Amino acid sequence: MTAEIASAAAESARELIRRRARAHSRQVAALRVILPAAIIALLGLLGAFVIAQAVREAAAGPKETPTQIQMISPHFIGRDDQGRDFNLTARIAVRDDADLQRVRLAAPVLVYHSGSDRPRTLRADRGVYDESSRLLWLYGHVRGNDAGSTLGTGAALVDTRAGTVKGLAPLTGAGAQGSIEAGSYTATEKGGIVIMHGGVHARLNGKAGHGPQT
Repeated sequence: MTAEIASAAAESARELIRRRARAHSRQVAALRVILPAAIIALLGLLGAFVIAQAVREAAAGPKETPTQIQMISPHFIGRDDQGRDFNLTARIAVRDDADLQRVRLAAPVLVYHSGSDRPRTLRADRGVYDESSRLLWLYGHVRGNDAGSTLGTGAALVDTRAGTVKGLAPLTGAGAQGSIEAGSYTATEKGGIVIMHGGVHARLNGKAGHGPQT
């Protein structure tokens, strides 16, 4: 009996091993089919993505790099509301990419009454001219000359339509009658009126004085 029991147990063990071997063989056979199919599908998806990306880029077209519009020795001519002429020149002008009406100027020079015997001139290191509003911002060593009188300031705003100049920084001026300093100023071509603001100090004919502040 003991030998029969041992033989039956051995046979059961061998059968279990055979079943496990057959199951393993089936798994290997299934993987041999599934893995290549999965690899092919993955390659297909990757190829489809590459093709779709290429189609989108082709449809979008080449990206254009913004090109600045640059002018050498530009010349702007106009008249204010009273019919007085002005000429605006510069060494270089570059149009603003965001607003083509705005022009950045290098070494701008503004001349009022260019055809008369008493032209008035404003110069600066740089400026911005808005052709739609006809406003001119001047920055850096702004210098003015009017019939022998000179002025200097750090920044100024010129309204070429109204014919006015507004100082955006302290002013110093000198002429045959003396010198003057002010915190800011407003000048108008109409009547040649100049209004000084803030800390006005004048020296006329060798005498120092303090003007009224506004």
